[in-house]
Amino acid sequence: MNKMKETEEKAATISSENCNIGNTSELYPDSFWKEVLPSLLYEIVKALNEIVHAHIDSIALSVLCALPALCSGAKVAQSKENEGRSIILFMALFAPSGVGKTSAAMIVRKYFLNWLDRELSKIDESGGDEIKTYQDVFLDAASAEGLENSLDNKSALHVVLDEFGKLYRSSKNDTVKANLIRALMQIFDSGTMVTRKLKDTKRSKHIVVQGMGLFAASTIGSSNLTPSDMREMIADGLLNRFLVIFGKHKPIPLRQELKREQTASIESFARKFHEFAEEKVFYLGNEACEIYMNYHADINKRYRHKYYVQDDTAGFEVRLLTISQRIAALLHLCTNVENNTPDCFEINAVTMNSAIKILDYLDEHHFQEILAYAHSKNGRLSLEDRVKNQLQRHQKSSLRDIIRRLSPHRKDEIKSVLDGLIHQSWANCDSEGFYSKS
Repeated sequence: MNKMKETEEKAATISSENCNIGNTSELYPDSFWKEVLPSLLYEIVKALNEIVHAHIDSIALSVLCALPALCSGAKVAQSKENEGRSIILFMALFAPSGVGKTSAAMIVRKYFLNWLDRELSKIDESGGDEIKTYQDVFLDAASAEGLENSLDNKSALHVVLDEFGKLYRSSKNDTVKANLIRALMQIFDSGTMVTRKLKDTKRSKHIVVQGMGLFAASTIGSSNLTPSDMREMIADGLLNRFLVIFGKHKPIPLRQELKREQTASIESFARKFHEFAEEKVFYLGNEACEIYMNYHADINKRYRHKYYVQDDTAGFEVRLLTISQRIAALLHLCTNVENNTPDCFEINAVTMNSAIKILDYLDEHHFQEILAYAHSKNGRLSLEDRVKNQLQRHQKSSLRDIIRRLSPHRKDEIKSVLDGLIHQSWANCDSEGFYSKS
């Protein structure tokens, strides 16, 4: 018992000057998230990583997708002169059963959003017998009409769609579910929703979304989301609106809850974030705008290439521009909380660059895995499939780079696969030792 207690205390050590979340155990160090996230937010993600049976990538993105529910009308604009658009972020987590898909969303709700739900659900006794409606924080298993009513009441939402693959498959023969998916696609692109003809006004209404984070999860496999389903989701443009996570295995954490002081620190962070965000417009500063314009030029090249070769992910390239600004605004708000600067509205170059790095990281380590799964025959990726995927994504790669990206422990197998692909004339190796697709 004493040994277990000692181990648990060691794993939960908290030692941060600015926040009680602290320096948690280094079981799953991730230098990337430490580099791109504001330090206070990183410490929170790191602490949650110790209690959630989900990979740290899933946890970090789950946190980012919960923050729009705290935005309460905040907007992000490309320049100070623009009106700005609502902050909306969608993520989709695809994984085999048993890797903690929904646990990441539920734990983030618990620590970031439950306090707000409690406050909004309090009855205003001063209103007498008058029936009042209140803003929602959570809205799961919604219909398009339920979503419409909630947004009409100026709700900033956190939506969880569990078994998203089954929802998508059934939407082909279910108009209620199909309408929900169409509504979500409209909301993501425009930040608005056009209602049905409402009974009270007898006309449709244009609703500006106050903020929305959507967490969708699906088990991949023959009985859930098949490679064929994934190809369809990409082809019809639905998946182009999501930041995609391909779930990875992780040992079961020792602890399942944070300590009281950690819980209080996250709630304090969330309350401050909510206060600093409300009805504010954040915009790109000159240096951030310059970085964004360079990113825009790169995206334009990638989009043109994909469009001409009829790649169904071309639409995702376009939406990355909008998503990068939304993530930058969220990171900027986190920095404001950390520095206690509620009136700083200008997003700097470092923050804009971090947002772009996050998108590049997710593309390389997750979205490309989903594409490989979508084009696999039975959902199981062979080593040859993974090697081919690497050569398709990179114009030239050295053997060392390919091995580093795939598996350093399978060096001989990877070299054998490359030799086989060259023999089949599927790949080439130039005089400098760089491999490429034929």
